Amino acid sequence: MALARELGGAVALALGRADVVAGRPVAERVEELAWLPAAGLVLGGIVGLVDSASPPPLAGLVGAFLLAAAHGPPRRWLLRAGAAIVSAAALLSLTPAARMLALVLAPMLARWAVVVQCYGGRAAPNAAGIATLAGRARFREFAIASVTALATTLVLLDAVGLAVAVACALATLAIRVLAYRRAAGLGDDALEATATLVEALAILLLSSIGSILGPR
Repeated sequence: MALARELGGAVALALGRADVVAGRPVAERVEELAWLPAAGLVLGGIVGLVDSASPPPLAGLVGAFLLAAAHGPPRRWLLRAGAAIVSAAALLSLTPAARMLALVLAPMLARWAVVVQCYGGRAAPNAAGIATLAGRARFREFAIASVTALATTLVLLDAVGLAVAVACALATLAIRVLAYRRAAGLGDDALEATATLVEALAILLLSSIGSILGPR
């Protein structure tokens, strides 16, 4: 039952609906972070299947739109829209096989980046939602999330996956530094920016190595 609760909570968090689990004890919500990348992986698989079933002119655009919508109600419309446009342009340049991989991996890495923020970062004074978990994640949550994200990326992309994961981690840390300077910690805006930008970055990087991901 505990695992089912954690998985259900992770799905809510992955969809940007921290309000769904807001009434649960902090300790339970922290445990749910462990499965956030797994929820992102499943979400990406669903988005990939829907996108692949779309008419050729819309394939890629549908995936980018669904990924953007899956982050929940946007706090920063311009950031969400800009990331969606970049993601759509990158996805359109990929073959169907490479596009599927990008749609599966990017949301997983984006949710992993949120766990990284919650493990090593600190919450801003006015933090709300999932940002209240910043600094509370333990090694257990970080380890499970990292094994899920990194192992999946390496299995699917080999050495290329390591480069993509490192780039996503560096972007995550850069956002943390900026958040510390602006708000003395991580708030909901910073975590939304983390998930949105890391997802777009992963897709952009994968599009640049599309020839490795699948035949043209």
